Amino acid sequence: MSSAAVEEALIAYLLAATAVSTLVGTRVVPYSLLQGSSLPAVTVQRISGAPLYADDGETGLENPRFQIDAWALTYSQAKTLARAVKDTLSAFAGTTGGVLFQYIMLENEQDLREGGANAAEYRYRTSLDFIVWNSN
Repeated sequence: MSSAAVEEALIAYLLAATAVSTLVGTRVVPYSLLQGSSLPAVTVQRISGAPLYADDGETGLENPRFQIDAWALTYSQAKTLARAVKDTLSAFAGTTGGVLFQYIMLENEQDLREGGANAAEYRYRTSLDFIVWNSN
């Protein structure tokens, strides 16, 4: 299964979650935000991963790491959005977007702040790393 299919299924699942979509509308996007994007928003990016192998080749399983960032204009908004993403994905198992998710687990969380030319351009980000066990 292509990583794009898994990424697209994660995005679709987050968009379908009321807790997330209430906060961001349709602003759950792959990879990165365009300059000047409206906030709050979520980005989804595959960080690492490859198929798992056994003696006779690929097993049909993989466990890529996805970085999912909650972006906002305030720290409080970023944390609220990050909690909605965590509540939606952590310990999820099921099929969505044609992808069978065996199990999704939160691996890491960190708070970051992105600077700009002036304080009006500062953005807060909570970065969440998930290990996404899936099969094709």
